[in-house]
Amino acid sequence: MGDTIGVGIVGLSATGNWGSLAHWPALKAIPRLQLRGLTARSPQSTAAAATLYGVPGYDSVAEMTSREDIDLIAITVRVPEHRELLGPVLESGKAVLCEWPLARNLAEAEFLRDTGRPGPRFTGLQGHVSPTTRWVRDLIADGYVGEVLSSSMICSFPGGGPTFTSASAYTADAANGATMMSIPFAHALDMQAVTLGELTETTATIATLRTQAVNTDTGATIPETAPDQIAVTGRLPGGAVAGMHFRGGALRTTPFAWEIDGTRGSLRITGDVGLPMSAALTVEGARDKESLSPLAPPAEYDRFPELSGTPAHNVAHLYAQIVEALSGRDSDAPTFEHAVELHRWIEAIAAKATAR
Repeated sequence: MGDTIGVGIVGLSATGNWGSLAHWPALKAIPRLQLRGLTARSPQSTAAAATLYGVPGYDSVAEMTSREDIDLIAITVRVPEHRELLGPVLESGKAVLCEWPLARNLAEAEFLRDTGRPGPRFTGLQGHVSPTTRWVRDLIADGYVGEVLSSSMICSFPGGGPTFTSASAYTADAANGATMMSIPFAHALDMQAVTLGELTETTATIATLRTQAVNTDTGATIPETAPDQIAVTGRLPGGAVAGMHFRGGALRTTPFAWEIDGTRGSLRITGDVGLPMSAALTVEGARDKESLSPLAPPAEYDRFPELSGTPAHNVAHLYAQIVEALSGRDSDAPTFEHAVELHRWIEAIAAKATAR
């Protein structure tokens, strides 16, 4: 792999999807990365995107993967499509970044981890390496709050409510693996593990209180099997108590708030939307008898301040860590192995809830 890493994106659209809003701006911000190919949902959308981005459009993932000038393949499409589209990439042994959730379930994630030729495999847990996650981790490690006593997180997820569009209706079906449990909750669980350690001794209450929803594009009623209420408690390393409550379709209340209290101080992290991995997060802190006040992160945590407040901000930090890994340097980029472990955590939590 040379000084420049050629990237091919699966699912890069000309009309504004996650690939175009997050991955494309992230690539442009990193000099060592260069977009060299793409494939989209149809020949027509591939042709339109190829014209817009000025790179070749390919009829299939296999065709794009076979190109010698493409070193890294990014899979940016829906979860149910991951297994099929990852097949040719994993067989090639080329480096790959697949969006989170890696798979629809743990068994499928384990298959994707183990199949094909060995090669670098990364997963799209951008909150794992975000500036805020890394900064809060270091504040805790440096003793800002003293001994951690509790962590309390609340999130109002915009999805999982009474309505869906045709594009988002697949997320109402738990079998598709794109639920509040597997997306914002799992991202938040991973961010919490980075900053405070792994959650253990968990108890869980998970419910689907809305069992039907309306497709606003067609007016049809659709079944809703994905959970819209998730309440989890557990213990953190050292004995601290943690609680996480995620609420689907709650648009009128707190989007995201995370409070960490310790023997000497407190931190409060808030977000503008109920997607902690990509929200614009602000941090407040207080020690001893102080009142909470805004804290400014040191500049070295944010390598891409020009992207702050956009979906590409944390994704750019993820790509930067992937570049480090592909260059043979120490990296915090989460791998497929990490993705399997996270799938295992969330399925174990769900199993505890159904066993009660």
